[in-house]
Amino acid sequence: MIGWIVLICIIGILFFILFMPAVIDFRYEENKAAVKISYCGFVVFDTSKEKKQKTPEEVKAEQEKKALKKKKKEEKKAAKKAKKAKKSKNDKKDESKEKEKRSVRDILELIRSLLTPVKKGMRRLFKGIRITKFYLDIKVGDFDAYECALAYGKICTVVANILAFFQSFFVIKADHIDIQPRFGTEKTVYTARFRAKISPSAVLAAGFSLAWTYLMGMMRKSQQETSDGLNVKIKKEELQNAD
Repeated sequence: MIGWIVLICIIGILFFILFMPAVIDFRYEENKAAVKISYCGFVVFDTSKEKKQKTPEEVKAEQEKKALKKKKKEEKKAAKKAKKAKKSKNDKKDESKEKEKRSVRDILELIRSLLTPVKKGMRRLFKGIRITKFYLDIKVGDFDAYECALAYGKICTVVANILAFFQSFFVIKADHIDIQPRFGTEKTVYTARFRAKISPSAVLAAGFSLAWTYLMGMMRKSQQETSDGLNVKIKKEELQNAD
């Protein structure tokens, strides 16, 4: 009986871990962005916390490190240029021949074959992401009224298209979306906030979907290649019999 209770408790904890969503809070205001990630009530990552004040010795050491790194980078760049200058025309021809072996068509075909099975898995992952408390406030500013009106129209169009695009992937619940022109002001002011939630179960489901789709695609490709090989073999045999 105790064993069953322990087993049920373990299963309950696993379900809790799998379905408890990780929370990502994003904020952009006053030209500063901040991201906070928390899980099960614990803050895992937070960029909004103030950094520890560095001592003069630490600042000096960091500056010296940056200067040394920059010097090494410049030396490496100069050596690379010198090496390229010493190369003969034959070496350049050989290099160009090697590059031609990997044609653009092969690269594009590879990218397409890799992305094709990813679509369903990524779509499942995106559907598992919920964006709430979405807040967007834009004050479009320009001293010239005509330019301000043009910028306002462009920003409205861009925001509408971007939201429509992301809503086809994510579940988005907006609390506030407002875009207003501010004639006579110096610049445009952006304020954006949102909270995104995603559970480990959604990530696992997307991973399994991706793996399954990729496996099925590879099996279909293998079957097609086998079938094509058999057809070629049959045609060869028919030609030989005809001769």
